[in-house]
Amino acid sequence: MRFEAKIRDGNTRLGELEIKGKTIIIIPAILWYSSPRIPAPAFAEVKLGENIGGGGTFFYPEECEVCIPPALIYPHSFPEEIHERSFALSKGFFTNISIVSARWQVKKADMYVMAQAREVFSNPRIFVDSVVNIRNNIGYAPLYAPGIATPLNMAILSYAGIDIFDSIAVVQKTRKNRYLTPEGEYDASTMEEYPCRCPYCREGIHDYHDLLMHNYEVMRSELVAIRQAIRKRMLREYAEAKAHFNPHFASIFRIFDREYHSFQEKRYPVTGNTVRVSCWSLERPDIRRFRERVISRYRKPACAKVLLLLPCSARKPYSRSKSHQRFKRIIASCPQRNIIHEVIVTSPLGLVPRELENIYPAAHYDISVTGEWSKEEVEMIDHLLHDYLAVNHYEMIINHLPSALPLSLEGEVIHTCREHPTSDASLEMLEKAVKRAEDIEAVRHTQRRRDNVRAMLQYQFGEAAELLLDGCAVKGKFPDYKLYQQGRQLACFSQKRGMFSLTLPGGEKLGRYYWVEIDDFIPKGSIFAVGVKDADEKIRSGDEVVVFHQGEVRGVGVARMNAEEMRESKTGEAVKIRHHL
Repeated sequence: MRFEAKIRDGNTRLGELEIKGKTIIIIPAILWYSSPRIPAPAFAEVKLGENIGGGGTFFYPEECEVCIPPALIYPHSFPEEIHERSFALSKGFFTNISIVSARWQVKKADMYVMAQAREVFSNPRIFVDSVVNIRNNIGYAPLYAPGIATPLNMAILSYAGIDIFDSIAVVQKTRKNRYLTPEGEYDASTMEEYPCRCPYCREGIHDYHDLLMHNYEVMRSELVAIRQAIRKRMLREYAEAKAHFNPHFASIFRIFDREYHSFQEKRYPVTGNTVRVSCWSLERPDIRRFRERVISRYRKPACAKVLLLLPCSARKPYSRSKSHQRFKRIIASCPQRNIIHEVIVTSPLGLVPRELENIYPAAHYDISVTGEWSKEEVEMIDHLLHDYLAVNHYEMIINHLPSALPLSLEGEVIHTCREHPTSDASLEMLEKAVKRAEDIEAVRHTQRRRDNVRAMLQYQFGEAAELLLDGCAVKGKFPDYKLYQQGRQLACFSQKRGMFSLTLPGGEKLGRYYWVEIDDFIPKGSIFAVGVKDADEKIRSGDEVVVFHQGEVRGVGVARMNAEEMRESKTGEAVKIRHHL
């Protein structure tokens, strides 16, 4: 049994599971229950009971080519010693497919089946705790949760990291005369119209078989939608939409985000598509990571002495919007414009320094711009600004934010917004405030450019920024900066990726930061996980990395998986190489 992830999206992925060297299952997958009385649908990719068999019961085990092993059935809430004893009794049946529980040890396998899945899923906290515990033990192997999937909950199960579902719960709900949709379920006898346009709904549902086939069609369509959402890196948004139909799902999101940030953050890439902001986005792992890096890694341009707080805009990057172009014209009219530091205040990102506006997710999020702020948003921004000013010091602060966003600013603050930030009165006040900066010593644009690059590199590479920048010449206009040393280009900023891309000399200068250690070969194109010996734990999918073999730089490129997965996996592309020896 061999699994290879092709596309990653947060906690989940899309990939291929090869069984016995021939059967290919596209993950996420549904195992369609099949028996003489309840045949699987004609479109079934893999059948539970045929392609993957049941191994019988604990007391009457059965042999088959590919089997779900038997195990004792008992409540998840039983005492710890019962779980330990159950594992000791059951592990003898485990082969390349193993039963796994958050409350017992793990026997290494190629695929895992979640024990007591139905009981565990009934409680959001127990479910999240169990999935995280299991994932920490089994790594990135495929995980199957039997007997719980429906069209409504499959997206949240997939988001949580469940790779394989089955149709058993759908069969049981059909027995209860339940008509399933992607948004919920209804008593079929009360349906006056059918919202679905499958063949069975168009002709009318007359019996159990018709209802089962309709429910199967809905489940298949939902699986296709989930796979497509993963391809578009939008499963989070798709699953969030489902949370509006069931508070159980909303609880799962909240527990994941608030209590298991580090578990999720390493699985979230540092580049991505547009984030559609919702009420759950404040604690979204990639959003929270951005806020944390602004405080822990980023430092303002050293020559900037005046902080200018600006509102966000609907258009991204902000500097392309009409409102920010008006702000920039006013700033450009000031002789000391290079000492003015623009920081955009927004939700859910909090603070976006102008130098970071092209970086994910600052350049890739959509939020309803109404001028209204929730209590949680105001508190988040206020705390973040307090932490930011504790490590970034200015001689003057200009606040051009509307009064609807009250912030606790200390010291000398010039408030310039009157009603609306782009009103004539507000812009006139902003122009007057900017002119007050003329009393501060001016800075050359070349110094500001270098400080901008340092700040951007700090966000991307942390403390290694100084190593890369030392002795370099900086060329280009914002944001298209390039770094040169002795005529050789070391790095250039890519607006498409929102980060600096390294050349081979740049990788040599960066050294052992964001490194991947490989076996003795010259990488040409892609490095697969089987060739990776070790990797810097800071690496996330999408990061710029330097490839080493015993101290020699062999290449630079883009990580396709995080460091943990590189170390654990034996299949899949680990690094896409850009330059090599």
